[in-house]
Amino acid sequence: MLLNYLYANFFEEHQFAEVVGTNTDELHSLISARVFPSPSYVHDSRGRCISFVSDFTDEQTYRFHLRGYIDWYRDITQLGLDTEVRARAYFVSRYEQAKAAFLSGAFGTELQSQAPDIAGQFDAEHVKSTWGHFLSGVYGVCTRDGRPESIFLKQAGVKFIEHMTLDGPDKLSDAQTVLLRYAANFLDRVESDFAPHEAPKASRQRCIVDVKARFFDSKAA
Repeated sequence: MLLNYLYANFFEEHQFAEVVGTNTDELHSLISARVFPSPSYVHDSRGRCISFVSDFTDEQTYRFHLRGYIDWYRDITQLGLDTEVRARAYFVSRYEQAKAAFLSGAFGTELQSQAPDIAGQFDAEHVKSTWGHFLSGVYGVCTRDGRPESIFLKQAGVKFIEHMTLDGPDKLSDAQTVLLRYAANFLDRVESDFAPHEAPKASRQRCIVDVKARFFDSKAA
């Protein structure tokens, strides 16, 4: 199940390099230069393959990169983002644009009316931390495409949902429950499904699966 999930959502490093037209040495150089994310999953494998021809034991380390990072690779190579300063500035620009668009939109405005302190948490220190997590491969694990825009939307969805669910379903009005349902569905579109062994303890479980069961099923009953 784990390998099925990884190969369905990620490219193994050699595959990734081939798809973008480079090699693994160049990919490692970009990772070392802190302009491209580290693998989101590293899978150490020791397996035995038995056939009519042979009985073979294989030991390998597989490194998996999110398929969506093809776009990031093309951006940094085509735009000449060959230093961390340049790559980070590009990332932050896209992240901040997504933040501004979301918080000024109708849905973001309505969420802020319920949790006015959340927007202030997306400050410069938070963005700096987000960039570090991006480079370490974290957002290849928890977003569907790893884009700066999706990263912000994932973070915002989690923060607002956690705030709105602090007091339990009986404390929400019908209008607040509708808003929470919309927020959960919104987060569902940007957050990954997570690997099978991660799913029970991931934010998807806490902010989507558990919220739907606890808040919406109880309201329907």
